[in-house]
Amino acid sequence: MGAEAAVKHTAATLALLSLLIGSAAHAESEEWQFGVTPYLWLPHVDANLGFETGGSGGSTVEMTDVLKHLRAALFLNAEARKGKWGLSFDLVYCDFSKSSSQVTNIVVPGVGVEVPINAGTTTDLTGSMLSLMGTYALRRSSNASFDLLAGVRYTHIGATLDWNFTMPVAELPAREGSAETGSDLWDGVVGVRGRVTLANSAWFMPFYLDAGTGTSKFTWQGLFGVGYAFGWGDLLLVYRQLAFDESGAAGLQHLSLSGTALGATFRF
Repeated sequence: MGAEAAVKHTAATLALLSLLIGSAAHAESEEWQFGVTPYLWLPHVDANLGFETGGSGGSTVEMTDVLKHLRAALFLNAEARKGKWGLSFDLVYCDFSKSSSQVTNIVVPGVGVEVPINAGTTTDLTGSMLSLMGTYALRRSSNASFDLLAGVRYTHIGATLDWNFTMPVAELPAREGSAETGSDLWDGVVGVRGRVTLANSAWFMPFYLDAGTGTSKFTWQGLFGVGYAFGWGDLLLVYRQLAFDESGAAGLQHLSLSGTALGATFRF
């Protein structure tokens, strides 16, 4: 190799090293970024629960239109990000007071007779969900962002069924009774999320999709909508659906929450 070629090779090597060092220094100098999103979600709840009331099998209860019985709720999302990596946390808590329920059948305690009657039955339902996700940004620009997600979701569902039959049933030793059920679900989930800016404006379309399994037979969640970006953060109006499916006779058999959510993201 001639002297001139050696000089050019050395110069190119130094330039490449300088570029790599500069990129690494830039990556290391990136600061943590945080976001907190409190939101209001008005979901329609469709639940199918199994209650062990003695004998074998259980009692199936279908719940619909329980939003008017909402007693307490808390919805919060938070995230921390540095460079391409980040963490995302989501909390969902709902507490529904007694609402009318449709009972498919009741296995009478001590008798073992299935009574296919629905009269004077109510259900309390409490649910909480915690999701912790690791995120990795595949793309981040002024026009679009796209992240990969992987993590764990913990869900607790508790319910109490009270019945009071107003008509005589010969097989029933008592017309009144109650039963409790609950499920604790641990699921691994993977998914994607992102946003697309509309016509280089402050308006954008957010989207989110995840799915997984574990204690649940299958769980998934989807979200899409519209948002507006401010200097301090974003305003969001989205449609969200969250669903769980189980195969057991007792406890949670199916749960679906779907509806419009309104939130504000504060970034710092």
